[in-house]
Amino acid sequence: MLVSPSIVAASLLKIQDQVRECENAGSTSFHLDVMDGNFVPNITVGPDYYDFLRSISRIRIESHLMVMRPDLYYSKFAKPGDLVFIHYESPINTLGLLKRMRDEGVDAGIVINPDTPFSKVSDLLEYAQILLIMSVYPGFSGQKFIDVSDKIHEASTFIRKNGLKTKIEVDGGINDNTARIVKNAGADIVVSASYIFSGNISDRIRILSSI
Repeated sequence: MLVSPSIVAASLLKIQDQVRECENAGSTSFHLDVMDGNFVPNITVGPDYYDFLRSISRIRIESHLMVMRPDLYYSKFAKPGDLVFIHYESPINTLGLLKRMRDEGVDAGIVINPDTPFSKVSDLLEYAQILLIMSVYPGFSGQKFIDVSDKIHEASTFIRKNGLKTKIEVDGGINDNTARIVKNAGADIVVSASYIFSGNISDRIRILSSI
């Protein structure tokens, strides 16, 4: 299974060392949670932190825009080779933004919250490299995992039947046990924050990768 560490859970005092440790352990990307305090009740990082992370990272950065107006900010997180996630629940024309990103050559992903039916985004998958299914409500790290297996299975079946290349990623409460649940349901990638950065980083990434 592919592993994308949620880098905002890393130690700012050891960020460069921990970035390198994640990469050396086999991480395929970094997941960057960008929160504006309006779309979700928390504030994290912005374009300057993304630029810093891009300068020290050798792998792809997936910027998860939990903001009210992703249409105003996506380009600040869209260096070549990286990916920008936008939420279906953002109060914008999601399809229009995905089409604009595609036309501009920006790699895009679409995100749905735990209570958003997959059917709401099935027609958007042709414009998204990754469907990110939240297994917690966005805003804070360390929440209890919500079992979204049925939604993952539904999405996986739809993608396979329609010959799409979209990958399924799951974010929220991911550890060695819950990663196995979502993998069995059809997920390709997991995002993990507390589980990775509260223990031995290399060991925990390798455990998740081996599932």
